[in-house]
Amino acid sequence: MKKEYSYKENIMWFEEKQIVFSERITEIIEFEKYLVIKNKYSNKNPTNNLAVFDFDGNKIWGIDDITKPLTNQTVVSIGKKDSRHISIITFTGLNLLVEVESGRIVDEKITK
Repeated sequence: MKKEYSYKENIMWFEEKQIVFSERITEIIEFEKYLVIKNKYSNKNPTNNLAVFDFDGNKIWGIDDITKPLTNQTVVSIGKKDSRHISIITFTGLNLLVEVESGRIVDEKITK
């Protein structure tokens, strides 16, 4: 699979496809078929600052998709657990282990 992408500030390019985010990209974690992209959170855009894309630039899921019906979440930390899972910690104290491909929550804890 071709894994070509680049980014600057709040813009991400997948070959010819361009995606503009409302805030600056602060972290990218690469998986075999997907990129997990975390954006800066601010007072203007405080929530929904994490999304997963494939290498064609298609959005697979976002933090707001997997945490419904809870209120919108602000992601403060992410980490690659293994080749299939990512750890996500939100401002409200949710500590999630998520399958990257599906967005399925495998484990959930409260850390505050």
